[in-house]
Amino acid sequence: MQLRRTVGLRARTKRAVLEVLEAALEIGRLGMGHVHKDAPLIIRVGAHLVTYSLDLESESATISGAEPVREASA
Repeated sequence: MQLRRTVGLRARTKRAVLEVLEAALEIGRLGMGHVHKDAPLIIRVGAHLVTYSLDLESESATISGAEPVREASA
């Protein structure tokens, strides 16, 4: 996990995942969709891919890991 090794990554990741959680909760309130709490989700935060899951019933998010993005070379 790279969260502790990269300056600022932990804070940026927390902010990004909480924004997704807030959006998912709002969508749930509107009855427009559902996210299964065991579904692995991935978001790009800077140069890292962050794996996480959401639990809308407890209004929480769990971050599983962060790995550097491997850029394809041309």
